[in-house]
Amino acid sequence: MTAEIAVVGEYSAKQREIMLETVAKGCKPEQFMLMLELAKKYKLDPFARQIWATPMGIIVGRDGFLTLAHNSGNFDGMETAFEERDGKLFSATCTVYHKKMSHPIRVTVRFDEFYKPTPPGKQPGAWDKMPYVMLQKCAESHALRRAFCISGLYDEAEMPAEYSSAEFATTATVDGEPATVERMPAEGKCSRCGKHDPLLPPLLDKYRGAFDRDGLTLPAGICEECATEVWKQQRRGG
Repeated sequence: MTAEIAVVGEYSAKQREIMLETVAKGCKPEQFMLMLELAKKYKLDPFARQIWATPMGIIVGRDGFLTLAHNSGNFDGMETAFEERDGKLFSATCTVYHKKMSHPIRVTVRFDEFYKPTPPGKQPGAWDKMPYVMLQKCAESHALRRAFCISGLYDEAEMPAEYSSAEFATTATVDGEPATVERMPAEGKCSRCGKHDPLLPPLLDKYRGAFDRDGLTLPAGICEECATEVWKQQRRGG
């Protein structure tokens, strides 16, 4: 590379080269360019891991959601508490305070819904080494999205392990502004019926919210049809 710095958008050629080897490693050019556009649009810093690109899609980290909350001018703090059962981590609850809301936004996420076990023969992954940290990220990402009307953008810790094959496009919004985000659909089928694709992130949030409001449990990796049926069964106590 020559010593001359060729600036493209907000980043120099050298900076783009570094990103392609770190926060966008293994991505296609269009994924990389999409990450740069979203970083610019929402004032997120790829070098601080607020936003990054992977072959499975564009990811916004918990710190990225926190940046969006701070930038809104309405963030008034948050706190996270954990619940243990039988000596094991069971859930995390995050409470976010929004200056324009009379009541705080409170979200609880369960460990068994997000835990990703380390594959056999591999070194322990983040979920095995830092379970509290990982579940806290999930809870805080959920609560920040809900408090500040952020949709279509997700933290990597929240993504099911199955999201690893062909691409799809979804519409992301932050404070009502649209942005296209590339993600990956599930490779397998519904864990309950085995016929349909599992819920993708936008619908997954919708159904998880409905189950949480009624104190019910949404099984992992199920399709929309099964989610509706399970919700009805649990409501009836079946």
